Amino acid sequence: MTVSYWQDQAPDTAPLTVDVAIIGAGIAGASTAWWLKDSGLSVAVLDRGDVASGASGRNAGFVTCGSVEHFSRQAAQHGEQQAIDLWRMSQDNLALIEKHLIADGLECAFKRGGTYSLAGSEHEMSELRKTAEHLQKLGVDVSTVDAATVCDSLHAEGFFGGVLYHDDGEVHPAKLVRGILARSGAQVLTHHEVRSIETRKEGVRLHTRMRRIDAGVVVFATNGYSADLHPWFADKIYPTRGQIIVTEPVAPFLPAPCYANFVLDYFRQLPDGRVLIGGFRQLAKELEVGTADVINPTINQALEDFLRRHFPGLAETRIDYRWSGTMGFSRDGLPIIGALPGRTDLYCVAGFTGHGIGWGFKAGQLLARLLMEGETPPHVSTRRF
Repeated sequence: MTVSYWQDQAPDTAPLTVDVAIIGAGIAGASTAWWLKDSGLSVAVLDRGDVASGASGRNAGFVTCGSVEHFSRQAAQHGEQQAIDLWRMSQDNLALIEKHLIADGLECAFKRGGTYSLAGSEHEMSELRKTAEHLQKLGVDVSTVDAATVCDSLHAEGFFGGVLYHDDGEVHPAKLVRGILARSGAQVLTHHEVRSIETRKEGVRLHTRMRRIDAGVVVFATNGYSADLHPWFADKIYPTRGQIIVTEPVAPFLPAPCYANFVLDYFRQLPDGRVLIGGFRQLAKELEVGTADVINPTINQALEDFLRRHFPGLAETRIDYRWSGTMGFSRDGLPIIGALPGRTDLYCVAGFTGHGIGWGFKAGQLLARLLMEGETPPHVSTRRF
């Protein structure tokens, strides 16, 4: 968003000076601030909107292990060792949330009852079996379920079976982010959209409509919006839109969140009984790009059809919410954490490819360790580019 001379209020206030300025008050920015809370550094978190106003407040609230691909596909692409390392890092994300946040009393409807990945065809079921066998050999708690079990346990029709990842969880994502940020001790500046970044001898100056912020280090926790602020991200993180619908409350019937159709589609029942369904971006992949908050009618219809096809008893259920959200898909499907090339003052923690809640708290820890101890994160460092 551009800012006119008449709207610019920044010259009327003295610049805020901090050690670390984090752009983005979503899961990654809030988590980075939390992991820096005992560092002795002054930290400010700023956002163009409110806390969790981007993808962190517009996702489905799955807290899952792994990444965008089934494990076996990721192992084939990156090698088994890297694939299991990444899986363990996402497992650690869940453990850290439980240890540091839930145990501290953060109320965010957090629950670890596993997630299902359901097969929409025999071919997908065959691949899911191979994935489960692969993970079981590596000590991951996963089990296979047949079509009858899916129908009986999930009350879902039309699936060929699936696998249950026992370690996964679910959460109210916006409450999680707000709770992390409230516990971080950072100064939070909402509605401070950064319009320009100026490199100075003594650090970096951020310009917003409201004020100027001088910082020794700037962190881009901007995910799908990263390329709007720095050209380095243009061919590395792509803004990708997703859509979700949520029904009126119905009687409880679904015990755990579910993925379907090669994790492209997903659904869960919320604590108040509402049913959430998202996905079907593949139906209009060329259109579901960019940062505009728009609803695609083709995808919306597909979401409603999915509800009626797999849960015929809910065919007449009212839809209360429809929304879209912009995710940041990285070039290789993995998070991007570290310093921008040739810079010691610009860092990023972004590119979660639809799995920000499953990675964000751990990602903040990895970036904080890099800033404080110089420890380069394995596999997900900016250095790979």
